[in-house]
Amino acid sequence: MDTVVMKIQGPRKFRVANISWFSPELNRRDFRDLSPTEKQSTRLYLRSFRFAPPYQDAYLPKIEVFETLNEDRDEIFYTLQATFSVPKLLYGNSVQEVSENDLGGVVSAFRKTLSQAGIDIESRSIANARVSQAHFCKNVLLPQNIRMQEVLAELKRTDVSKAVDITETEFKHGGQVLHIYSQSVERVFYDKVLDATRPKGKRKDKGRMEKEREVLDRYGLQHREIFRYEYRLKKNQTLKRDVNAALNRPYQTPILLKDLFEPQVCKTIVLKSWRDLIQRPENQLALLGTIDDLTLLLHIIDGARKQGAAHSMNRALISYGLTRAIRDHGVKEVRRAVAAKWNTDHGERLTSKMKTAAALTAGLPYSNAIVFVATAIEQFECINPSMLENVV
Repeated sequence: MDTVVMKIQGPRKFRVANISWFSPELNRRDFRDLSPTEKQSTRLYLRSFRFAPPYQDAYLPKIEVFETLNEDRDEIFYTLQATFSVPKLLYGNSVQEVSENDLGGVVSAFRKTLSQAGIDIESRSIANARVSQAHFCKNVLLPQNIRMQEVLAELKRTDVSKAVDITETEFKHGGQVLHIYSQSVERVFYDKVLDATRPKGKRKDKGRMEKEREVLDRYGLQHREIFRYEYRLKKNQTLKRDVNAALNRPYQTPILLKDLFEPQVCKTIVLKSWRDLIQRPENQLALLGTIDDLTLLLHIIDGARKQGAAHSMNRALISYGLTRAIRDHGVKEVRRAVAAKWNTDHGERLTSKMKTAAALTAGLPYSNAIVFVATAIEQFECINPSMLENVV
């Protein structure tokens, strides 16, 4: 887990010692103080205040306070919203990973950090804060014989298209960051070590990097590559869908900070999101390892003959052509190319052909790079100091 956005709602859930450290200055109002226009407002909030204290040496969450009307629109309440990296709050870096046993440490660190900045919040309010966004992550230390570029080149050929969400792939910063995203969910892949050494304007992680670089130096990771997978739930609806499914709870149940530390929640969400990506039939074709063309053709023909039924040779040849095209150019590019030359009203026909091709290539392995990363993600070993001490 990394970035979390959570909200703590009053009254008396948080106290501010220095209102002048907010921009604009935080001043509370009663409902009677509002103008007629404000009383009729349908906006999400009336005013917002950004916390901007003097320079803090320690990691400090981004804090905002929102002035809002209640549901009956006859009373004002104030909501504190905190955006922060959980591992950076706890350890000062996000190379180390948090575990389900770290809730107490996170709550204590959050309370202490904000208290030092003049904002007092009870531990219970922090643990029960409502979460609206969360990034679930996994770091994988790559061996010397597998390069980050190999892994990203393989994943670049995948797609997660749906009927509703339009997904796009972004490959930038010298080929070191790959995005596969929709409006509500984002998958991000990049090299954690390289990102930490880049200038702020070119980094994926825009936070301070001193502690991150200290960890890299301490464990001799400066010349290694760490594959970083982030599964970002950017909307409250998708967060509730995934977390409540992992907890076997009704969809409408609000997500609290403490829920993210329930046993197996993070692991379940990361593994499901990863499997949903690589186990899609078309992505199975995209991620096939290097194989001789004739060997591939014969494997598909054997599969088609075992299936029997009519037109098995046609199925085999179509599957072979689709497999080679997807392996060379990626799922999205093949879909676009076929749509440009064919009737776009029946995309399900192409999807069906891809499923057939995936079934006929069953038994062929993924590339070595994908197999290594997939195995490490499935094992889900927490990266901590004792693990890093044993890195060779």
